[in-house]
Amino acid sequence: MIYLDTFLYYTLFASSVLIYGIGVNKIVEVGITKDINVLNYLKAIISILSTSMLTWLITNFILVPINLIELFPLVSLLLFVAINTFVEGLMRLTTGKSYSEFIISFLIVLLSIFESSSFLNTVLICAGCFASILLLIPFSITFKKRLCSNGQLLDEKYYGYILIFFAILILMLSVWDIGWLNEGVIQ
Repeated sequence: MIYLDTFLYYTLFASSVLIYGIGVNKIVEVGITKDINVLNYLKAIISILSTSMLTWLITNFILVPINLIELFPLVSLLLFVAINTFVEGLMRLTTGKSYSEFIISFLIVLLSIFESSSFLNTVLICAGCFASILLLIPFSITFKKRLCSNGQLLDEKYYGYILIFFAILILMLSVWDIGWLNEGVIQ
Protein backbone atom coordinates (compact mmCIF):
# COMPACT_ATOMS: atom_id res chain seq x y z
CA MET A 1 0.00 0.00 0.00
CA ILE A 2 2.85 2.38 0.76
CA TYR A 3 4.21 1.85 -2.74
CA LEU A 4 0.91 2.85 -4.30
CA ASP A 5 0.84 5.91 -2.05
CA THR A 6 4.36 6.84 -3.19
CA PHE A 7 3.43 6.47 -6.85
CA LEU A 8 0.24 8.52 -6.47
CA TYR A 9 2.02 11.17 -4.42
CA TYR A 10 4.65 11.78 -7.09
CA THR A 11 2.08 11.55 -9.86
CA LEU A 12 -0.47 13.96 -8.44
CA PHE A 13 0.49 15.98 -5.38
CA ALA A 14 4.25 16.32 -5.86
CA SER A 15 3.89 16.44 -9.62
CA SER A 16 7.26 16.96 -11.28
CA VAL A 17 5.63 19.37 -13.71
CA LEU A 18 3.51 21.40 -11.35
CA ILE A 19 5.63 21.49 -8.19
CA TYR A 20 9.19 21.13 -9.47
CA GLY A 21 8.64 22.69 -12.91
CA ILE A 22 10.25 19.79 -14.76
CA GLY A 23 8.85 19.60 -18.27
CA VAL A 24 6.58 22.64 -18.30
CA ASN A 25 8.05 23.72 -21.63
CA LYS A 26 7.37 20.29 -23.18
CA ILE A 27 3.79 20.23 -21.91
CA VAL A 28 3.15 23.66 -23.42
CA GLU A 29 4.83 22.57 -26.66
CA VAL A 30 2.67 19.44 -26.88
CA GLY A 31 -0.39 21.64 -26.47
CA ILE A 32 0.72 23.72 -29.45
CA THR A 33 1.80 20.95 -31.82
CA LYS A 34 -0.61 18.32 -32.99
CA ASP A 35 1.77 15.41 -33.22
CA ILE A 36 2.45 13.32 -30.13
CA ASN A 37 5.21 10.82 -30.78
CA VAL A 38 4.89 7.70 -28.64
CA LEU A 39 8.45 6.56 -29.45
CA ASN A 40 9.85 9.72 -27.89
CA TYR A 41 8.09 8.91 -24.61
CA LEU A 42 9.12 5.25 -24.83
CA LYS A 43 12.76 6.26 -25.26
CA ALA A 44 12.50 8.66 -22.34
CA ILE A 45 11.01 6.11 -19.94
CA ILE A 46 13.61 3.49 -20.89
CA SER A 47 16.42 5.98 -20.32
CA ILE A 48 14.96 7.30 -17.08
CA LEU A 49 14.25 3.94 -15.47
CA SER A 50 17.48 2.24 -16.45
CA THR A 51 19.64 5.20 -15.43
CA SER A 52 17.86 5.57 -12.11
CA MET A 53 18.17 1.90 -11.26
CA LEU A 54 21.85 1.69 -12.18
CA THR A 55 22.67 4.96 -10.41
CA TRP A 56 20.94 3.81 -7.24
CA LEU A 57 22.81 0.50 -7.30
CA ILE A 58 26.19 2.14 -7.90
CA THR A 59 25.53 4.78 -5.27
CA ASN A 60 24.31 2.34 -2.65
CA PHE A 61 26.89 -0.40 -3.15
CA ILE A 62 29.99 1.50 -4.29
CA LEU A 63 29.87 5.19 -3.42
CA VAL A 64 28.33 4.93 0.05
CA PRO A 65 30.84 2.36 1.43
CA ILE A 66 33.81 4.44 0.29
CA ASN A 67 32.25 7.74 1.46
CA LEU A 68 32.03 9.37 -1.98
CA ILE A 69 28.29 9.99 -2.02
CA GLU A 70 28.88 13.51 -3.37
CA LEU A 71 29.85 12.01 -6.72
CA PHE A 72 26.49 10.43 -7.48
CA PRO A 73 25.30 13.29 -9.75
CA LEU A 74 28.42 12.78 -11.87
CA VAL A 75 27.86 9.02 -11.97
CA SER A 76 24.24 9.67 -12.86
CA LEU A 77 25.23 12.03 -15.66
CA LEU A 78 27.73 9.61 -17.14
CA LEU A 79 25.30 6.69 -16.99
CA PHE A 80 22.49 8.79 -18.43
CA VAL A 81 24.60 9.99 -21.35
CA ALA A 82 25.72 6.43 -22.13
CA ILE A 83 22.26 4.87 -21.88
CA ASN A 84 20.51 7.74 -23.66
CA THR A 85 23.03 7.65 -26.52
CA PHE A 86 22.62 3.90 -26.88
CA VAL A 87 18.80 4.06 -26.92
CA GLU A 88 18.92 7.06 -29.30
CA GLY A 89 21.16 5.08 -31.64
CA LEU A 90 18.74 2.15 -31.60
CA MET A 91 15.82 4.46 -32.32
CA ARG A 92 17.64 6.11 -35.22
CA LEU A 93 18.56 2.75 -36.71
CA THR A 94 15.04 1.36 -36.48
CA THR A 95 12.93 4.41 -37.32
CA GLY A 96 15.35 6.81 -38.99
CA LYS A 97 14.19 9.70 -36.78
CA SER A 98 15.90 11.55 -33.95
CA TYR A 99 14.29 11.63 -30.52
CA SER A 100 16.81 13.58 -28.52
CA GLU A 101 15.75 14.95 -25.13
CA PHE A 102 18.04 15.52 -22.20
CA ILE A 103 17.12 17.91 -19.44
CA ILE A 104 13.69 16.61 -18.44
CA SER A 105 14.81 13.00 -18.27
CA PHE A 106 18.00 13.82 -16.38
CA LEU A 107 16.15 15.98 -13.83
CA ILE A 108 13.68 13.16 -13.19
CA VAL A 109 16.61 10.80 -12.60
CA LEU A 110 18.19 13.19 -10.11
CA LEU A 111 14.88 13.81 -8.35
CA SER A 112 14.19 10.11 -7.98
CA ILE A 113 17.65 9.38 -6.55
CA PHE A 114 17.55 12.36 -4.17
CA GLU A 115 14.16 11.47 -2.72
CA SER A 116 14.31 7.69 -2.64
CA SER A 117 15.16 5.42 0.24
CA SER A 118 15.17 2.06 -1.53
CA PHE A 119 15.54 0.54 -4.96
CA LEU A 120 11.80 0.05 -5.46
CA ASN A 121 11.13 3.55 -4.16
CA THR A 122 13.48 4.93 -6.84
CA VAL A 123 11.60 3.08 -9.57
CA LEU A 124 8.22 4.25 -8.24
CA ILE A 125 9.32 7.88 -8.03
CA CYS A 126 10.62 7.73 -11.62
CA ALA A 127 7.40 6.19 -12.83
CA GLY A 128 5.31 8.69 -10.86
CA CYS A 129 7.21 11.69 -12.20
CA PHE A 130 6.90 10.42 -15.76
CA ALA A 131 3.20 9.64 -15.25
CA SER A 132 2.65 13.21 -14.03
CA ILE A 133 4.03 14.49 -17.33
CA LEU A 134 1.83 12.11 -19.31
CA LEU A 135 -1.18 13.03 -17.18
CA LEU A 136 -0.91 16.73 -17.98
CA ILE A 137 -0.67 16.30 -21.77
CA PRO A 138 -4.44 15.80 -22.26
CA PHE A 139 -5.09 18.84 -20.04
CA SER A 140 -2.78 20.94 -22.20
CA ILE A 141 -4.37 19.77 -25.45
CA THR A 142 -7.88 20.34 -24.08
CA PHE A 143 -6.91 23.79 -22.81
CA LYS A 144 -5.57 24.74 -26.25
CA LYS A 145 -8.72 23.47 -27.99
CA ARG A 146 -10.91 25.31 -25.52
CA LEU A 147 -8.94 28.55 -25.90
CA CYS A 148 -9.00 28.37 -29.70
CA SER A 149 -12.62 27.23 -30.01
CA ASN A 150 -13.83 30.74 -30.79
CA GLY A 151 -11.38 31.16 -33.67
CA GLN A 152 -8.67 32.89 -31.65
CA LEU A 153 -5.16 32.17 -32.87
CA LEU A 154 -2.37 31.13 -30.54
CA ASP A 155 -0.19 34.07 -29.62
CA GLU A 156 1.90 35.22 -26.66
CA LYS A 157 -1.18 35.28 -24.43
CA TYR A 158 -1.46 31.50 -24.68
CA TYR A 159 1.67 30.99 -22.57
CA GLY A 160 0.35 33.28 -19.86
CA TYR A 161 -3.03 31.57 -19.88
CA ILE A 162 -1.59 28.08 -19.63
CA LEU A 163 0.75 29.07 -16.80
CA ILE A 164 -2.24 30.53 -14.94
CA PHE A 165 -4.06 27.26 -15.64
CA PHE A 166 -1.14 25.30 -14.15
CA ALA A 167 -1.14 27.61 -11.12
CA ILE A 168 -4.84 26.88 -10.57
CA LEU A 169 -4.11 23.15 -10.84
CA ILE A 170 -1.35 23.49 -8.23
CA LEU A 171 -3.73 25.26 -5.85
CA MET A 172 -6.44 22.65 -6.38
CA LEU A 173 -4.05 19.77 -5.73
CA SER A 174 -2.58 21.49 -2.68
CA VAL A 175 -6.01 22.11 -1.15
CA TRP A 176 -7.05 18.53 -1.85
CA ASP A 177 -3.82 17.21 -0.34
CA ILE A 178 -4.36 19.10 2.89
CA GLY A 179 -8.12 18.83 3.14
CA TRP A 180 -8.89 15.27 2.10
CA LEU A 181 -5.85 13.12 2.65
CA ASN A 182 -4.59 14.52 5.93
CA GLU A 183 -7.55 13.85 8.18
CA GLY A 184 -7.67 16.04 11.23
CA VAL A 185 -5.59 18.88 9.78
CA ILE A 186 -8.60 21.09 9.15
CA GLN A 187 -11.07 20.89 12.06
